[in-house]
Amino acid sequence: MGMRSTILLLLTMLTVSVWPQGNADPYIAEADKHFQQMAYARAIEGYTTATELGAVNEHVTKRLAECYMYLGNSEDAERWYAMVVKFLNREPKDLYNYAEALKGNGKYQAAEEWMDRYLRSLPGEGGGTRSNISGFAQKFTADMDRFTIRLVDVNTPYSDFGVTWLGKERVAFSSARNATVGIERRAAWNDQPFLDMYVSDITPGGGLANARLMEGAVNTKVHEGPASANPTGDILWFTRNGYFNGKTQKSASGVNRLAIYKAYRRDGGWGDVEQFLYNNSEISVGHPALSPDGTHLYFVSDMPGGYGGSDIYVCKDLGGQWGEPENLGATINTAQNEVFPFIGADGTLYFSSNGHPGLGGLDIYAAKNLGMDGFAGPMNVGAPVNGTKDDFAFIIDPERKRGFFSSNRPGGVGDDDIYSFEMLGELEQRYLVTGVVIDDENGSPLIDLEVKLEDKEGRLLATTRTDVRGEYTFPVEKDREYRLVAEMKGRYPGEQNLSTEDIEEEQIVSRDIHLVPDAGIWLRGTVRFDGRTGFVAGVTVSVVNMSSFFSESQLTDEGGGFSIRLQSNEEFEVLLEKQGFFSISVPISTIGMKNGIIDLNERRDLDLEPVLLNEPVPFKNIRWAEGNATLDAAATRELEVFAERLIVNPAIIVEIGVHSDARGGDDAANLDQRRAQAIVDLMVKKGVKMSRLTAKGYGMAKPKNQCVPGVPCSEAEHAMNRRVEYMVTEVKP
Repeated sequence: MGMRSTILLLLTMLTVSVWPQGNADPYIAEADKHFQQMAYARAIEGYTTATELGAVNEHVTKRLAECYMYLGNSEDAERWYAMVVKFLNREPKDLYNYAEALKGNGKYQAAEEWMDRYLRSLPGEGGGTRSNISGFAQKFTADMDRFTIRLVDVNTPYSDFGVTWLGKERVAFSSARNATVGIERRAAWNDQPFLDMYVSDITPGGGLANARLMEGAVNTKVHEGPASANPTGDILWFTRNGYFNGKTQKSASGVNRLAIYKAYRRDGGWGDVEQFLYNNSEISVGHPALSPDGTHLYFVSDMPGGYGGSDIYVCKDLGGQWGEPENLGATINTAQNEVFPFIGADGTLYFSSNGHPGLGGLDIYAAKNLGMDGFAGPMNVGAPVNGTKDDFAFIIDPERKRGFFSSNRPGGVGDDDIYSFEMLGELEQRYLVTGVVIDDENGSPLIDLEVKLEDKEGRLLATTRTDVRGEYTFPVEKDREYRLVAEMKGRYPGEQNLSTEDIEEEQIVSRDIHLVPDAGIWLRGTVRFDGRTGFVAGVTVSVVNMSSFFSESQLTDEGGGFSIRLQSNEEFEVLLEKQGFFSISVPISTIGMKNGIIDLNERRDLDLEPVLLNEPVPFKNIRWAEGNATLDAAATRELEVFAERLIVNPAIIVEIGVHSDARGGDDAANLDQRRAQAIVDLMVKKGVKMSRLTAKGYGMAKPKNQCVPGVPCSEAEHAMNRRVEYMVTEVKP
């Protein structure tokens, strides 16, 4: 059945219907009822009959595709979605689902093409992103020897999944194998027997043996599982369709949703069943996971206010009662589905999701505990644990060596199966940069072309060649700056820049490299943040021809880069502007040039400095002779650059502040005032309007440390207070 049933967390119990005879409409109507009640196996029967009667229309094909996706049958889902996406009024979500079906069948390149179409259909910034499905597939299959996996012996042709520890010698799991005891009960969802909880022994080799039905009051006529136990294995938190004290608990619409229950181990089996405080017949709560110390209970719910689909929540023990459910937030939860949480002995959260980048279907992820109930960004545990189908219910022992997970991958005994694993190496997050090298003359990708990866200083780190799609890939490290270069005869060298300070969320960053014909004159540059790592995207770069005053503008790309073609034998003014930052102006000339590249970074520093309102910023090179207010050459050069900045930024109003240390004496404020005025006078001489400047001598009034008059301090401590600063006091509209 796959784990689509556990994703939606909405299971129903329906009786078998007899299909009416005649044209396709009655079959479609009956199938629609089953679809609304989530009886997808039975809905498929009706829709299939309708197609055999000629009703291969948008409604029927889309419903068949959706039914097969819910049941985890990506092969048939792909077949029907291939028809759905050809209809003129297809929806963006149809493109997404088709891509997911293709990915679930291991067709990563085709999946990437359709997912990128979906992303381009989104409004705003979503339209400019790339899915990188092929890149993620390469990344997640790079360390196949990290795990060894094998089927356990207790699997059956029915669904077997969701192992949880019952101490060190036994486990519990869910299975639909109980098809012959009493009256056979089958789920409308997938026409399989209902799930019950079983117990099995752990073998010396890490497998499972001797599976038997869990004794006591846990199993009933509805679904049970998955579950979680305390470390000693005598208290069990488990999932069940709403059923307590012999009564079925349904929502107002008649749906029997999931709920969490607690049972205690007794000599005669499990009993004393209690309801979880936050069970609610109108929502589903399930998949409990108790933290090793018993203070946190994690679970899955589709309650309102989440991020979409099913999310993971946590309740904290407040001294004998669970606190309100708290959503784990956007780092863990997505607009899709997060299920099957498990907390390792070291606090790591393991869970499954089809919303984070993966290999197909549900993938298993690990998120390290950061303390204060926070988790790091999730890491895909990779192949061979994860594959193209649904992989879920991962648990690992306290030594972080052995454990179990479940999967509906091909090659098992049937449906969902339980696998054991041994982890041979530590989980480690990997990051990649990828992109396509493009010939701008015809827009085609360049195949088998060398691409270089350089560090911030231009040292060569690695080389690779583009593949048949013109794509390159490099592994990169976090918190670094890189330069990517590609060269080809008849083309100017192409380059891109990359900063990885925020790569954790994306994991793979795309940078396409464009090669233009080596003719004409091109202005290029890269804009960085001032004082920190990173490149500035979205900077408006305007090039003004000083003869014709014709202006051309371009926005910097994600790597802070721009490239603009210029006329020869002209003079230009280049202006770089971004709201919240000081603008930069640079004069350039192409007089005497016929072709070539002008690198603006070689002409001047293109680091953008933020405009910080009412926050003092120190000058670096202003020093005074004792008792003197004369500016030396180094100070004059720095102030000339600052004057140029203010001229380029006419809306900025500043205060010039001069400060003395505690040894300045009674006349310190007067001397500082003369010094501040000397700076203002120079700025006015250089073209800054007096109305935009205020001179302020503070003397010893604003020390930055404890060094006030009478307090012994070192020379370095006094130097902290002896300073010259500017402060933006206003930015006019």
